[in-house]
Amino acid sequence: MEEQELSHILIILAGLLRAVGIACMIALIFLGAPLRYIFLIALLTVGGIFTAVLSFLLGILSFTHAVIYEVVVIFINLLVFFYAYREKKNLPPPKPSETTRCVVCSAYIKPNQEYFVLKCGENYLYFDTEEHLKRFFLENIEEYKKFRNLQIKEPECYYIHSRKLWVDLKQEEVSVSKPS
Repeated sequence: MEEQELSHILIILAGLLRAVGIACMIALIFLGAPLRYIFLIALLTVGGIFTAVLSFLLGILSFTHAVIYEVVVIFINLLVFFYAYREKKNLPPPKPSETTRCVVCSAYIKPNQEYFVLKCGENYLYFDTEEHLKRFFLENIEEYKKFRNLQIKEPECYYIHSRKLWVDLKQEEVSVSKPS
């Protein structure tokens, strides 16, 4: 193949890299991921495009090396995206404030003591004992919603503060990423 045809193929591959990078950035923005991951993907995307295409056009890289470079940058972008997604998904809930109370008994939740957090959509419900958490979830949850005037979605998982881990309501343990 001629060098001009190879450069067209490389530019198409660079367009794919750009599309993957932009899609990852948009997804991370909507997920509310930390900005460092968004900027890292933007840097990898722009840097990958310019270095591969310019290196090939200037004769520094062969076509094969430039294609391999583009594919590696796409792969790294996807790895950063999945790492950011996993970190965002497994962050511990916010610490209870001084006025946070148990949903069942209305006792104050102290951040330095054992507590449990039930995640219902975007809402977090705090409990002072595991018994209260189970009672809330296993008994008539609709009754509690009505009695306490709670506007919450269906519970997804709960957090055990002492063990620093999320437990899926299907009893699958999910590890917690440390906040930076």
